[in-house]
Amino acid sequence: MQPRYAELAQQLIDEISTGKLGIGAALPSEIELSVQYGVSRSTVRSALQMVQDLGLISRRKRAGIRIEALKPQRPFEQSISNVEDLVQFAAVTERHIQSIDEIESDDVLSAQLRCDAGHRWLRAAMLRVDPAKPDAPICWTDVYLDHSVASGIRRQLRKSTGLICEAVEEKYGRVVSELQQEIRAVGVPERFAQALGVAADSHALEITRHYLDQNGEVFEVTVSVFPADRFTYALNLKR
Repeated sequence: MQPRYAELAQQLIDEISTGKLGIGAALPSEIELSVQYGVSRSTVRSALQMVQDLGLISRRKRAGIRIEALKPQRPFEQSISNVEDLVQFAAVTERHIQSIDEIESDDVLSAQLRCDAGHRWLRAAMLRVDPAKPDAPICWTDVYLDHSVASGIRRQLRKSTGLICEAVEEKYGRVVSELQQEIRAVGVPERFAQALGVAADSHALEITRHYLDQNGEVFEVTVSVFPADRFTYALNLKR
C-alpha cells in the first residue's frame, strides 16, 4: 500500500495532465487541499513537493501554487534514504513487464545477488517508463524474487503498479526492514539496449538493491540499468 502522500501526488499529477486547468492556473492552497482530500497539511506538503520536483507546479509566497506544465518537465532526480522514496518513484512512473521466467543463478549472477550458485529465483524483466516520455524508458530492471515468495506473487506482477516488495508484504507479511544498494557505472547490455532506445555499451548507471525482511533475510533483489541521460541520482550527506 502506498503512503497517502504518494497517492495524493498521483491524483494531482493526473488532474493536471488532463489540461482542464491551463498553465498559469492556480491550485487550491495547502489548507484547502487538506480539507478537500481529508489529509493533514504535512501530507499535502509532501505530495506537492513530489509534483513540484517534476516541474508541474511552482509554489511561492503570495503567488500561491501555480501550474507550470501539464507533463513532467524534468528528468527524475532520486534521493534514496528509505523505502518511501522508492514508493515516490513508483508513484509517478509506469512498470511495463517484458518477461517473467524461473531461473537458477550461475556463478556470475550468484555473486551479484549474493546467493549460492543454483539458487532458484523468479525473474521479472521490466521497463520503468515516464508516462510523458513513453519512447524513452527511464530504466530496465530485472527483479529477482526468492522462490519462497515467488509463487504467491507471480500473478500480480503484470497487474500491480506499486512496488513489488509491498505485494510481498501484503501476501507474506515480510516487511522491508533494510534496503542495501550498490551503484556502479556500466555499459548498457546488448540484450535490452534496443528496448531502452540506446546503443549497446553506451554509458549507464546500474543500481542493485537487496531487500531484507525483519529477520535479515533477502527475499528480493533488483538490478536496474539507467541510460546516462535519463536519470540523476542525488545523495545528501549531513554532519
